[in-house]
Amino acid sequence: MTINDQSKEQTIQANQERKFASMLSLVVGFLLLIFKFYAYHITNSQSIFSDALESIVNVVAAIITVIVIIVAAKPADDDHPYGHGKIESMASTFEGGAILLAGILIVIQAVQVFFHGSQLEQLDSGLIIVAAAGIANGLLGWFIFLRGKKHHSEALKSSGLHLMSDTLTSVGVLVGLFMVKFTGLSWIDPVAAIVFGCLLAYTGGRILYRSGNILIDGYDIDTLKIITELFEKHYRPGVIQIHFTRVIRSGNYHHIDCHMVLPEFWTVLESHVFSEKFEQAVILDYPVDGELHIHHDPCRRSFCESCEILDCPIRKDPFKHRNKLTFEEVRAPMAAEQIK
Repeated sequence: MTINDQSKEQTIQANQERKFASMLSLVVGFLLLIFKFYAYHITNSQSIFSDALESIVNVVAAIITVIVIIVAAKPADDDHPYGHGKIESMASTFEGGAILLAGILIVIQAVQVFFHGSQLEQLDSGLIIVAAAGIANGLLGWFIFLRGKKHHSEALKSSGLHLMSDTLTSVGVLVGLFMVKFTGLSWIDPVAAIVFGCLLAYTGGRILYRSGNILIDGYDIDTLKIITELFEKHYRPGVIQIHFTRVIRSGNYHHIDCHMVLPEFWTVLESHVFSEKFEQAVILDYPVDGELHIHHDPCRRSFCESCEILDCPIRKDPFKHRNKLTFEEVRAPMAAEQIK
């Protein structure tokens, strides 16, 4: 098994950037929450209320993200041999559920207002506040998402996506309020709230699905494609075939294991030294901190036509051509020849 860790300085810098991004999200989110509820207070608009209610989720999620980023940065210990990174996915799952719930509550509230009616006031002031808050959310969300993507933080990426979706909600609120202002039809306001409540619930559902999939270590196609490319990039004669590749994503630390088919006439020492060099080459080129563990499988003389070890003493068929490592084979539970 080969482990790749960033230098201590890089790790400290990355953790500081994650903490700064999470703290910035909390401070800005709290300020926007105040402004949006003030806008709701002066306008009595249900669509602005839906936007303000989402901001409550933003603040709660930001508080949790700050805590999570601090905990996730802790190194592995005796009680947590795989580190603390999974807590980021737990936080993202909570945030997705909270967003979904907020969307449902917004729809329920807006439906009630639609049938009972409401009187809108001071729309001009409300429009200005919502527009400013939407721009601020969009810029903040994009910044947070980029930080999360750079440092492979699920908590920051979820927060960033949530804030950017909040911007779309604000745009919808503005459109709805402009229509109310120029048509005088007040029922447009709760209808707009219903539409964007549904969009909010959809966004929460997507975040919930993604983070939940990480928690149960579901296949991540993009990650496996990166690994496949690195396996092929660092190929060397002796790597006959690779399959059953799995990844446990623990925050910004990945645990990778796979099965490698090696020449069966090699000794245990030869196989170990060979695979260790391959592991080092791959994991040092991997974009995330982590470890790679390779399980050895004997070739059983089933891969002679694609094996480049020409001085093999047990070869039964002549070499024809090497098969390029493919995504389908790398993720398959068994080698292609075993499936046949």
